[in-house]
Amino acid sequence: MKNIVFALLMLLSSFSFSQEGELILYGRVENQGKVLGYVDLEIVKDNDTIIQVSTQKNGDYKVNFELGSVYNIAFSKPGYIKKTVDVIGVSPQKDKVSGKYTFQLDIELLKENENRVDETMLPPVAKLYITDPNEGFTFDKRYVKWGIDEYYNAKD
Repeated sequence: MKNIVFALLMLLSSFSFSQEGELILYGRVENQGKVLGYVDLEIVKDNDTIIQVSTQKNGDYKVNFELGSVYNIAFSKPGYIKKTVDVIGVSPQKDKVSGKYTFQLDIELLKENENRVDETMLPPVAKLYITDPNEGFTFDKRYVKWGIDEYYNAKD
């Protein structure tokens, strides 16, 4: 029995050391300052959906990501325009990213109407990435501005 417990402990410890790290992404989904509950989140890695969850009634969500990959997160709810976020969990210097990171990302979903651009034409609305493992994740505001500009250019 002791050998089985020891083998399991060794297996679990080697598994935990082999992982590169973790990002805990959390936040709230709103529409015009009001919480928006039961929003669907679809998380894609390597063109495969790996997680499908919904926000809580109060609009809160929390998702854990294994670092070392690129993810695309889609926030959707019937009657609202879908928003996507890219999460780049690899360092551009190819440094091994390890440890636990947390990042709060609140999302504003807009209601659909006939005057809006087809949501399938919109690029991701935000990008999170890591440049220095010691500094954590960065929210790329320039990318967000570019996405907004593209939206309004397509609308005109």
